[in-house]
Amino acid sequence: MTLVLRILVLALLSLSAYASEDERLPKWELGAGLAVLNLPDYPGADQSQSYTLPFPYIIYRGERVKAGRDGLRGMLFESKRWDLDISAGGSLPVNSDDNRAREGMDDLDISLELGPSLRLKFIDTPDQKLQLRFNLRALLAADDFPALDYEGWLFNPELRWGRHYGDRYIAGASLQLRYGNKAYHDYFYGVAPQFATASRPMYQAERGYNSVGISSFVAMKLDRNWRVSASLGYYDLHDAVFNDSPLFRKNSGAYLGLTVSRILWRSETTVGPARVDDLAL
Repeated sequence: MTLVLRILVLALLSLSAYASEDERLPKWELGAGLAVLNLPDYPGADQSQSYTLPFPYIIYRGERVKAGRDGLRGMLFESKRWDLDISAGGSLPVNSDDNRAREGMDDLDISLELGPSLRLKFIDTPDQKLQLRFNLRALLAADDFPALDYEGWLFNPELRWGRHYGDRYIAGASLQLRYGNKAYHDYFYGVAPQFATASRPMYQAERGYNSVGISSFVAMKLDRNWRVSASLGYYDLHDAVFNDSPLFRKNSGAYLGLTVSRILWRSETTVGPARVDDLAL
């Protein structure tokens, strides 16, 4: 569900722009926006859904905790070449009654992915970043909200690039691999005995290779308060360890997201300019 996560992070907490060395920025900014998304029900599904969702626009520039283009971040360690922080994100629920492959099964709940991210910085200038990220996240599903159930882990190496163009535009792209454990894959692709049918046999997933994916986004500052963005992604599931699951219907997929947002409030407290990952457009 990291593909869904990419869109939601971009929609909820995205959009950055260049700031000069002398410029100071509000410590926090709050607003609201609207996202239009088209997503597969889950990677490997042959059905997709379109959503029109309101969302809060949140930017926070704390010394250790930040909210920006990468979502919520808690910095644990930072040096010239390496960062270590805690990153978080989430995914949308899936109603199994609306998906032919999952009909009669339990729904996929809204979930949180949380874990450490170790980042090697190849380029680290105020207006451009190139990083190799080693993300390890636990999947926590809200089966009985606010309680969260652990549903396995995902290892997600990622090469990510981002660049500012003037003071109004930012573009970025990423290339990533995904490797999950048995519980993580079983959450999406497993079929318990009580849900087995003549056309959907019982299935238990295994640990191993999940997918490879690419994504890109562009964002623009229309004026001091208005922002727009677009994101596009593609993933390939050929040779995934779960491709013999009866819930696995398609070897590849794509997603699209469009957002528009407006800042409504800013703090009077200001901070010095942050890195490209943390600046508000």
